[in-house]
Amino acid sequence: MGLKAYLNDIVEAVVTTAKGMRITARYGVDPKEEVTLQYPEERWEIPKGYRGFLHNDIKTCTACNMCVKVCPIDCISLESVRGADKKMVLCSYDINIGRCMYCGLCVEVCPVNSLLHTSGYEMASVALGELILHFIAAEDAPEIKARVARQVAEAAVKAAAQAAAKAAEVPSSGTAEAAKVAEAAKAEAAKAPVVEPKAAMEEAPQAPVSEPTVAKEGEKKE
Repeated sequence: MGLKAYLNDIVEAVVTTAKGMRITARYGVDPKEEVTLQYPEERWEIPKGYRGFLHNDIKTCTACNMCVKVCPIDCISLESVRGADKKMVLCSYDINIGRCMYCGLCVEVCPVNSLLHTSGYEMASVALGELILHFIAAEDAPEIKARVARQVAEAAVKAAAQAAAKAAEVPSSGTAEAAKVAEAAKAEAAKAPVVEPKAAMEEAPQAPVSEPTVAKEGEKKE
């Protein structure tokens, strides 16, 4: 390597360094070129349509199980029981955001729009269990199941009582109708005129009585 080539390398290094420092100096001096954000005191504005952490409104959720079926990585799990009104009642709903890939399929298939993406993205943790979002506390699940079972039992008892009362009303209503018919017949009979036997005999026309014919002795001999 000659002296000339060595000097050219030095010149090229100085020139490129100057160009780089000129760009750095412009960003450091001009406030319009500032790109550094003082996080966490400052945060970027989240754009519309951003797929952040999932949130489920359990008051609106119908426990249709569509989100669980469509999730490609099984990060959603729920448990439900059927209530007295034949509708499903949520007992637990969990989302593992450490496994979720934020594809948005569960949000698209939700029929009541209870499952939505939020703007949240901060969830640093040292334990994997802390990355599971519990929308219903685990200690509340037994209480919910017991309450629903009690409501179902009460509804069954009420339905049985109504059925028994309805069955008891059927014969009584038939007897009442028969009694009404009998009373109507008695009333009609009471309205009909009563004819005494003597009057009937007087009003009836008397048929002519023919006298018995006595054959003459001469005719008999003939």
